[in-house]
Amino acid sequence: MIESVNLNIVVILTFGFCLASFLGYITQRMRLSPILGYLLGGYIIGPYSPGFVADLHIAEELAEIGIILMMFEVGIHFDWKDLVSVKGIAIPGAIGQIAIAVICAALLTHQLGWPIETGLIFGLAVGVASTVVLARILHDNNLLNTTRGHIAIGWLIVEDIFTVAVLLLLPTIADYIHGTKVSAWEVGSSVLIVLLKFVVLAVIMLTFGRKVVSWTLFKVARTRSHELFTLSILAMIFAIATGSTLVFGTSIALGAFLAGMVIGQTDVRYEASANALPIKDAFVVLFFVSVGMLFNPKGIFEHPALFLGMLGIIIILKPLAAFFITLALRYPIKTALTIAIALAQIGEFSFILSQSAANLKIFPDEGYDVIVACAIISISLNPLLFRGIEGLGMYLERKRFLPKEHQIQTNQLDGSKRAIIIGYGPIGKSAEHLLEKEKIQTIVIDRNIDTIVKLSEAKKFAVFGDATDPQILKSALIEKTEFLVITNPEIESTMRIINAARKEKPDIKILARVRYHNDKEQLDGLGVHFICGEDESAKAFDALLYNVMVKS
Repeated sequence: MIESVNLNIVVILTFGFCLASFLGYITQRMRLSPILGYLLGGYIIGPYSPGFVADLHIAEELAEIGIILMMFEVGIHFDWKDLVSVKGIAIPGAIGQIAIAVICAALLTHQLGWPIETGLIFGLAVGVASTVVLARILHDNNLLNTTRGHIAIGWLIVEDIFTVAVLLLLPTIADYIHGTKVSAWEVGSSVLIVLLKFVVLAVIMLTFGRKVVSWTLFKVARTRSHELFTLSILAMIFAIATGSTLVFGTSIALGAFLAGMVIGQTDVRYEASANALPIKDAFVVLFFVSVGMLFNPKGIFEHPALFLGMLGIIIILKPLAAFFITLALRYPIKTALTIAIALAQIGEFSFILSQSAANLKIFPDEGYDVIVACAIISISLNPLLFRGIEGLGMYLERKRFLPKEHQIQTNQLDGSKRAIIIGYGPIGKSAEHLLEKEKIQTIVIDRNIDTIVKLSEAKKFAVFGDATDPQILKSALIEKTEFLVITNPEIESTMRIINAARKEKPDIKILARVRYHNDKEQLDGLGVHFICGEDESAKAFDALLYNVMVKS
């Protein structure tokens, strides 16, 4: 009956989302990563578990959408400045750690009868950690916006670059592995052509393409239609990703990554990311569900040496390599521990790389099963390991494991106070002038794209987007901000902004406008200072702002 009415997609979405949400909730309550629940949900409806079996082909097609949106998210947040700020540790550290993991994995698989080239690709798949898992773990442990968090993210940016490069060259590597008579010149020229295509594509997209995308999105942003803006973002992502594949022969994942980089250089990048995030989250769940569907537990029992060896590389060898590399570069023990444990897991890039390699027959099916099994275990253990960082770090410091003069903090934030100003009308401008006069750094959030462009050209930090969205508040660094000034008098949006802000930073001081006296009732008891539009003036607002924020 299901097939007769062609409900296969609906059935997959129903079972996939229901199981993923239930098991994700269970794992979240256990203080584990919800990704573990998504993978288990996929296994339950997959062909290697008893009971109902979903259509794997359709699941893989839906997962492609997840890969596109996931790579877009990586691209839009790819900032060379973030990498440059920690390049002294992220670049040599990531290269050294990946090299150790790849060499050990290649030696292990070679002993098990695999070709050395296959082992190298397999080693890279287990050598890169999951950005999704890392970001969640850092956020849950309040480390995302710390020096340790910045270094860990920078480290993973380097790993992402490696993975994208390998994905680009994977078809050429496959031809070399399967070719009976392939000369070094043919391999080299093939690699050069692929790289040349990528360079040409990147130059076109980051110059002419960026101007077209920016002009188009600015036009759409001026309509102030949330629905139209979201639709335009999705159209851009899929058009660039598909066009890159059809015209230049690159992978669709790489095209999506470039789409993210292009949109990430425009002034609408924060709103674009916030609008695409809910859709991305849904399809990324389907990606992990589809990965779980492909998991065959027999691969573990039939190849225990491969499974145990790779698991050891992921949760023991990689962390130790990262730990000692970080110490060698004269960073504190807690920084070394944070980076080491952050890398003791694998996730989405490992799946993408191993799935591509399996499709190209670079390594056998049991390799993919081992990757999934190692991911499930490492993702389960990672949050538990993170909880011991502070205690272990303090113990090692007490034992003087690291000389005291090496225990330094890097890239510390300055001591200036910060204020987020939502709305840049006359009152917002007046508030900015007063705060800057008192040496308080200001960050503006506004939905007028022309305003954001002007502020950006004036070298001021400004974010385009809807401040009711937590992602926009995070983009404005609300975690590092002491004050929040809401100049929009609409009570509904003001309440949503207050609720979102309190979740991100409960102790933030808030000053708001309301339009009518009756609106004051909704703000009572929230610890918010406010002034009513019926009897306000910019001068009165500034006086209240001075008393609440400057004198404090």
